[in-house]
Amino acid sequence: MRRTQVVQSNRFRGGHLSTIAAAGAVLMLCLSGCSPLNQRPSPAESSAAASFVSTSVAAKPFAVPPKPLPWADRPEYVQIDTGPGSHAAAPATTVSVQEAALGTKLPDSLNGLSFEADVLTEGLLDPENSNIAQTLSYLGSPVLRFGGNTVDRRFFWTSTDEPLPHWSVPAEEGVAKVTPVDLERLKRLAGATSAKVIVSADLGHHEPARAADFAVHAKHILGSSLLGISIGNEPNGYVNSDDYLGIRDKSYNFQSYASEYRPMVDAILKAAPGIRIIGPDVYAQKWLTDFASLDVPNLGALAYHNYPLSACSSGDTGPAVPSVANAMSAAMAAHVLENGGAVNDIGRGAGVPVWLTETNLSSCFGGNAVTEKHLDSLWAVNYSLGAASEGTSQVDWHGALQNCEGSPPASPLCDQGRHQQPQDALAMKPLYYGMMLVNNIAPGGFQKVATFGGENVHAYAVRQSARKLSVILINENDPARFGQSAVTVKLPAKARTGTMSQLTGPDLRAEKATRIDGQESAGVPVDYRARIPGFKTGSSTLKLPITAGTATVLDFSF
Repeated sequence: MRRTQVVQSNRFRGGHLSTIAAAGAVLMLCLSGCSPLNQRPSPAESSAAASFVSTSVAAKPFAVPPKPLPWADRPEYVQIDTGPGSHAAAPATTVSVQEAALGTKLPDSLNGLSFEADVLTEGLLDPENSNIAQTLSYLGSPVLRFGGNTVDRRFFWTSTDEPLPHWSVPAEEGVAKVTPVDLERLKRLAGATSAKVIVSADLGHHEPARAADFAVHAKHILGSSLLGISIGNEPNGYVNSDDYLGIRDKSYNFQSYASEYRPMVDAILKAAPGIRIIGPDVYAQKWLTDFASLDVPNLGALAYHNYPLSACSSGDTGPAVPSVANAMSAAMAAHVLENGGAVNDIGRGAGVPVWLTETNLSSCFGGNAVTEKHLDSLWAVNYSLGAASEGTSQVDWHGALQNCEGSPPASPLCDQGRHQQPQDALAMKPLYYGMMLVNNIAPGGFQKVATFGGENVHAYAVRQSARKLSVILINENDPARFGQSAVTVKLPAKARTGTMSQLTGPDLRAEKATRIDGQESAGVPVDYRARIPGFKTGSSTLKLPITAGTATVLDFSF
């Protein structure tokens, strides 16, 4: 039976950020004996620091030769050494891919980014002034969602350059003034990256005419890049004891919300016919169920939020406390699958897609045991694939574009400059590597998979066609403690070829050493990847040792 509670969000509010220093020793993931078709960095890459701060325009992705080698001539993939002390035996695991389809799909570019609405004013969004286009290109054609707590509290849209209103907001944050100039900048970014965009209108101050004006300009300027518009953010949390977050009195409930929401929808659709409404962007399942029954016109998707490790108080205990053990537990993996399944049941009943428009592993202010760690990348792979296997067709990871020293630790990206001295050059944190690995799996339908053995090895299979299949293995055992896990993969037919790509890190707690195929990029392109070690043409069963702390993509042709 599925558990149906959507885990409550308590993540950082827009602009109010804790400072964290970028420190620690750098561990290079240089792999001895690897060929250029595998994962050895170039000499220039090897001499550069492997800290995420070096992941910028200077990072060199795989240099594509004129054409890939024939499969039989490619070298075998060489996995990273688990290092000293990693000698404990991990349980053996058998993964059996079934012929039966789950009925859900892995879409193209599943993982996208969610930002606070005030990020629309950031000059870094201009592809001519930063490396943002290159960085986003590693995700394919991602969704960029702009919303968060900012939108209902200090986001002020004006198309006529009105003076800022005198709203009560923290002095260090201020009211963010967004104009058509900001949307034009976003249009240039979408054009340079093929990204799709979700914008959000302010429900907190409830000005239907202003929201309608925003929708008109967004539709006109962004054109086909605009997926839709949300109205408000997490209205189920409007009643809050925090002076900033609490924007409604204690009597506010779903009925109060519905009475505010429908006039906003009507004004938007009258001014911008055809624009898709995305909602309700809540973290409570009861609100999702009630919203689905509202019969919202032109509803494009049912949007929800989820931050599984959201027990942030010092005295909190239990499975929602941010800890390595909780993040990597089999119970948590099962819980999020059940949670996603319950939400998707609501979406199927309403006949609309389900989008996870805001998520992250932890919602707590400041750094903790799981933020900026290698385990976050493994979590992202398992969580996003699990959500998609249940039916979710979009996963947007919440973050910021501020300095690495001072940005929200859970953010997938940060600016490499020092505090208050941005460089307009983005760095990729471990989470972003997990997002990239998943987005570089070719879209297709999920197949049923039976997994036996180690509870810390998770598996998914995606069928692209009758002749192509991807198997994804996430080994969440800690590489600081365990060696390789013996994994047996049973395929539904005899495979002709098999290639491999792998996300690695030396320790679940490592902060700056996550890589894909040893690179500070999305890794080796699929057409150039090395052979699976030990795989032979005509095999339907593969026995492969998989290094702890890795996420591995095996691509087969038949």
